[in-house]
Amino acid sequence: MFNFEVFDFFDEIVILLEKLKIKRRNKLAEKYGINESIEIFSVFTFDKIDELVEHIFSEKDFKIRTKMYFFQISQTRDVVLSYNSSSNLLIIKDVTEIERLKEAKINFTTAVSHELFNPLSVIKANVYLLLDNKETVETALREIEKSVKRMERIIKQLKILSMLELGLYMPKYNEIDIEKVLKEVIEDLNMKIKAKSITIEKKIVQRYFRADGFLIYTILKNLISNAVKYSYKNSTVKIETIDNMIIIEDRGIGIKKEELEKVTERFYRTKDAIKMATGSGLGLSVVKHICSICNYKLKIESNYMMGTKVIVVLNT
Repeated sequence: MFNFEVFDFFDEIVILLEKLKIKRRNKLAEKYGINESIEIFSVFTFDKIDELVEHIFSEKDFKIRTKMYFFQISQTRDVVLSYNSSSNLLIIKDVTEIERLKEAKINFTTAVSHELFNPLSVIKANVYLLLDNKETVETALREIEKSVKRMERIIKQLKILSMLELGLYMPKYNEIDIEKVLKEVIEDLNMKIKAKSITIEKKIVQRYFRADGFLIYTILKNLISNAVKYSYKNSTVKIETIDNMIIIEDRGIGIKKEELEKVTERFYRTKDAIKMATGSGLGLSVVKHICSICNYKLKIESNYMMGTKVIVVLNT
């Protein structure tokens, strides 16, 4: 018989089974609330647990990558589970952090390609303009300078967003001028706004907020970008700041009631949104993530084919 104590040095959960009962478990298993002399049903569950039980009783090996819920720690984790019938060992590798890193990389790549495309297009167009007409040098150079500054800002934002994804960014609360932040956002979205002849109507009742300037900028940019993207041409997007609230309202395609809860999910896009405009489906999920970190409330009200109102309630 092997020396079970050696499994205390493993970075995986190791369980010695006697049918469905836990006979031995290593030290790491304790952190997940796994104790000896109890059945596996009282420790965790996952969608294919019946198949695991079948394999245990029929003495067949079993392996699956799945999401597993651990009762004692009240958490769902991404795991790779392996059952070895000859040794009666159940090995569970927690790959949650690996998955988070993969997801952060994917999100970063998506955001980089999407966000940097517009300023690069402006630079490219102005370079052609310079080559064709020397009289427009000063105007073109100013446009290039603005685009370069915007790219620098985007790169900084993407770096912080990646840190947010990994839980490495701590909000920095200062008094911010919302009018100044709005000016930057509208400037960045100017091409999109002009392309659809959208009127931006601002009502700044509360000008100063105590918040993280970058996170507020990111919230506003995502919400206003969505409002413009899914508005009808020649319509109005209203922006109001009052009583520690930021309110963005559009007259666009709206969201069906049955889809309202799903629109903050990462990469989710409604069928109407897909038809209306291109996008990654990340905007509202980023806003929801920031609101969660800062303990803000996010409310979405919508009338299908009539428009959407998004309210962010900041801490007082």
